[in-house]
Order: sequence, then structure tokens, then C-alpha cells
Amino acid sequence: MHPPAQDLLKLPELTPPPGVWERVLEAHEARLAARRLRRRNLAAAAVVAMAVGVGVFVVARFDTPAPQPVASATPQLEPDAAGVDAVSYAPLVAESARLEQLLADLPAPRPIMVGSTAGTIVGLEDRIAFVDAQLSYAAAQDLAPSYREALWGERVELMNALLYVRFAQTQAH
Repeated sequence: MHPPAQDLLKLPELTPPPGVWERVLEAHEARLAARRLRRRNLAAAAVVAMAVGVGVFVVARFDTPAPQPVASATPQLEPDAAGVDAVSYAPLVAESARLEQLLADLPAPRPIMVGSTAGTIVGLEDRIAFVDAQLSYAAAQDLAPSYREALWGERVELMNALLYVRFAQTQAH
């Protein structure tokens, strides 16, 4: 040892004032709680922004302030290339069901994952739930098939994105 180190060893040991470690831990916990609150607020703002964006997209795509209901109780039928009537959005419904099955067949997600991946998955699942609510409303109100087709298209796009994220997550094992 160097002589200055020996001098340091000769100094008396000081005890911290009473309650100092408790105050340090309380301050640390307060900083962590504030950070968690900021992250939750940011995530909530992102979800709201995505929901508003989807709503604006749907409204802007049809250039109307709100969808207009149609008179019939069944989806309007459009003739296909062979002249046979078919529901205009039936292929999107089938594709959505196929993607649901592919997602169900993936292994369960890891219990611990990167926060950004979890945030992406939750955001996509929330947007899918929002579209599902709109689809339920569209069916209950018997809205125009073009509106339903747009919603089913949005759902298929979101399901594809979720499938890609989940698949990439399973490959990261």
C-alpha cells in the first residue's frame, strides 16, 4: 500500500446520520414512480394518437363525416367477374381469419421481452380491438359495405403487422 492509503485506514469510521438511507431509498422510489408515470402517460398519448389517426384515415378515405347506413339488413352484393354475386369484403374476412389462426399457432410470447416490443404488440392489439369495435357497430347499424370493407382492410393490415412482430419475437429466442 501507498502511504496515503495507510493514512486513510487510520481515520475513524463515520456512521451516517439516522434515517439517511431511508431518505435515499424514498427519493429513489419517487424517481422510479415518476418515470413509470411519464411512460404510462406517453403510452396512453400514443394509443390515443393512433386511434385518432385511424379514425381520421377512415373518415378521410370516404370523404364523409360519418358513415351512412344502408337500407338492407344483409351486405350488399356485387357481381364478380363471372357475374355471380359475392360480398365485396368476403376475401378480407377470410384473410383476417387466416391471420388469426396463424397468430394462434405461434408459440406463446416470452414472459420477459424488450419494452419497445411489448409496446408495439400492445399498440397493435389495441388498434385491432378498436377496429373490431367499429366492425361490430357497422354490423349492428347495417352500414355500407364499402365502410365495412375499409375496416376489414385495416384489420388485415394490423393483423399482418402483429403477425410479423410476434414471428420476429419467436425467432429471437
